[in-house]
Parts: sequence; structure tokens; C-alpha cells
Amino acid sequence: MRWFWEQIGMLGPIYRLVGKGMSDTDIAENLGVTDVNVEGCIAWMLRLLKFTSREELVQYASSAA
Repeated sequence: MRWFWEQIGMLGPIYRLVGKGMSDTDIAENLGVTDVNVEGCIAWMLRLLKFTSREELVQYASSAA
């Protein structure tokens, strides 16, 4: 079974915008979703990638772009 965020197609777009250094609020406005949805997706990515901070995720995502 696929993860919820993958099912609704949010994981990729949020990951790309995190890599651009955008805030949760900016990402939410850009994608037309709530801050809570963005925060949940980012928390899921942090756990999946075993990162302890958003900065690690931003650095990782920006290097993939």
C-alpha cells in the first residue's frame, strides 16, 4: 500500500519546493493546500530519510535539483 502523501501526489511537489528553501506557508500557498498538510508531509520525509532537522532536508533536496 502506498503512503497517503504519495497517493495524493503531494510528496514530489513539496520536496521540490523545500529544496528551493520555501517556508511551509509559502509552499502551502503555492500548492493550494493547508500549512498542516505541508507540515505533515515534511515530517514524514524527515522520518523516512532519518533527518533530525529541516535544514538537513533542505540541503538534501536542493542538491537533488
